[in-house]
Amino acid sequence: MNSMPLENPSRRIGAPREWDHSQAGLCHTLEVWDQDGYMISAWQPSPSELKQINEGHPILLWISGTVHPVVSLTVASPTEIEGDKL
Repeated sequence: MNSMPLENPSRRIGAPREWDHSQAGLCHTLEVWDQDGYMISAWQPSPSELKQINEGHPILLWISGTVHPVVSLTVASPTEIEGDKL
């Protein structure tokens, strides 16, 4: 999945200082909106990922580190990600 650019993001988050791109792969900049204690980003599945999801394959959430933060996965309508409408 690829992160989507956001209109008027609160901030842009880059790779952690200790991130080793040669060992862990590329870590792209992520645009987020800050709202109610959450950092909200938008993700778009590729056509092949959509096919897998429609076939019943799960979406996996990968988190770097050993402590699991509170997370939430939701589905947004296109109008919710246009501007600060969340």
